[in-house]
Amino acid sequence: EGTPALSLGWEADQWEIATPSGYVRAPAMLLATNAYPFRMSWVHPLKTVPVSYFQVSTAPLNDAQRAKILPGGEGCWDSAMVMSSWRLDGEGRLIIGGMGQLDHVAGGAHRAWVRRKINRLFPDLKGIAFEHIWDGRIAMTNDKLPKIWRFGPRAYACFGYSGRGIAPGTVFGQRLAASLLDGSEEVLPIVPVNENAIRAVGLRGKLIEAGVTANHMVRDWF
Repeated sequence: EGTPALSLGWEADQWEIATPSGYVRAPAMLLATNAYPFRMSWVHPLKTVPVSYFQVSTAPLNDAQRAKILPGGEGCWDSAMVMSSWRLDGEGRLIIGGMGQLDHVAGGAHRAWVRRKINRLFPDLKGIAFEHIWDGRIAMTNDKLPKIWRFGPRAYACFGYSGRGIAPGTVFGQRLAASLLDGSEEVLPIVPVNENAIRAVGLRGKLIEAGVTANHMVRDWF
């Protein structure tokens, strides 16, 4: 745990991961890096369309605010093409976010949008302070459905949850672990594929970010 994996290869009927201080070897391999792939020494890297997703954390809400905002502890997300989500954490902070990358010249459009989103959804929180803001990547596939890629003997990669991976990712991980332990694919939730071919992933990711930015420039104004 906490050790970077530098490369992955197949050597003497075992999988071998190189680390800065040595090697880890095993007869089976589960690659679960999803939107953060690393290069493997003998196969092309895992390919998905990278899409950024950012989230903002407010200061903890007071009792009166919490009584009116998601009082049942619900987690919410919408089904819009440019999706967004909101929930409360264990300390009563509102965590709200949406698609978008923060560290480019138009990143301010996403910050301005999330402020408007809060004002529209929860008027009582207008002007509330933000404590934290961060972004990460989600992995999109062509059909927006997750995949299991069989890339070698007793080796799978699960990926492509397209922004909805919390519950499916948990199920996929459990089923893949069981499959690798007993050698049977019958427990897998979907049929594995032998190819991982998505073209122009970098360009497509940039086009999505441009569309998301344009959307956030005008969304929730009215």
